[in-house]
Amino acid sequence: MPAQKKKMLILAILGILRDHTDAEHRIRQAAIMQLLEEEYQLTATRKSVRKNLADLQEAGYPVVFRKGWYYVPLLESAELDFLQQCVMGSNIPAGQREDLLRRLGTMGGPFYQAGATIGRVRPTNPQFLYTLETLQAAIASGNQVSFKYGNYDVDKELHARTEEDGKAKLYKINPYRLVTVNGRCYLICNVDKYDTLCHFRVDRIIDAKKLRAPAKPLEKIADAVDSLETERYVSEHPFMYTGKPVKTRLEVDREYINDVLDWFGMNVTFDKVTETTAQVVVVADAKSVEFWLRRYGEHARLV
Repeated sequence: MPAQKKKMLILAILGILRDHTDAEHRIRQAAIMQLLEEEYQLTATRKSVRKNLADLQEAGYPVVFRKGWYYVPLLESAELDFLQQCVMGSNIPAGQREDLLRRLGTMGGPFYQAGATIGRVRPTNPQFLYTLETLQAAIASGNQVSFKYGNYDVDKELHARTEEDGKAKLYKINPYRLVTVNGRCYLICNVDKYDTLCHFRVDRIIDAKKLRAPAKPLEKIADAVDSLETERYVSEHPFMYTGKPVKTRLEVDREYINDVLDWFGMNVTFDKVTETTAQVVVVADAKSVEFWLRRYGEHARLV
C-alpha cells in the first residue's frame, strides 16, 4: 500500500467505527475491511487493520473490543437527553438552539435518538451566545466589560434602560462568575462605581464589550465570596433578587422541608422540631425570603 494510503487507513478505520458502531452495534475486522473498500476505496489486510486498531487504542481513542469492535460515544444517551433538555429550557434564540441541539446529538453516536425535548417559550435575545462568549473571555483575562441592560415591555421587545436624558444607560462592570439559577444564566459582578456584588441576567444584556481596563480584584469587594463559595452566593439569593443576605428564622410544615433545601441550599439549620413542624434559620436576601413565604403560604411562617 502506498505511504499516503497507509496514513489514511487509520483515519478511515476510526471514521468507520464512529459512523457505524456503538456498544449495541459491533463489527468484526472482516466488516471493517469491506467498509474500507466501499466507503474509502482502500484495500487492507487483516494484519494491517488489526495493527491500526491497536494503534488507536494505544493513542487513547475510545475504541473497544468486546465480541466485536465499537467506538464509545463521547456522551451517553441519558447525559445527552439531560443537556438537550437544558438547552430547550434556555433563552437561546430558536435558530441557534436548533443548531446546538443538532451538534449535541452527534456526540451520541450514529444510533442515538434524542428523547422528548419540551421547553418553555421564553423571550430570546439574539445576542445571547455572543454575550456569553464575551463575558467568559473577560472573566478569563481579568478585564472589565461594558454593556447596556434591558427590560421587556408590553410590545414583548427588549428595551435598554435609559438615563434621565433618554440616552441608553451604559454599565461598566467587573465580571467574576457565570451561574445558572432557575434555568436562567446570570453574571455575578461588581458595578465599577460601587463596592458590592450584584448580578445581571445574561439574556437581558445588550452590546457587551470587553474593555482593556483590568477588572477590580475580587478581594476589594465588600461582600465578595471566593472561588469555592459561588454556591453560597446562589443559595443566599435563591430568586436572584438584589440585596444583602440576612439571617431569618422560619417555621415550616415538615412536609415542605424538601422545598426549603431546594431553594436555600444545604447550609440551613433546623431546630425546634415537632411531629408536624420545624424551625429553620436561612441566610438570604429579604426579597427572596418574602417571595418564598408568599409562594408557600400557610405552610411556612416568619418567626
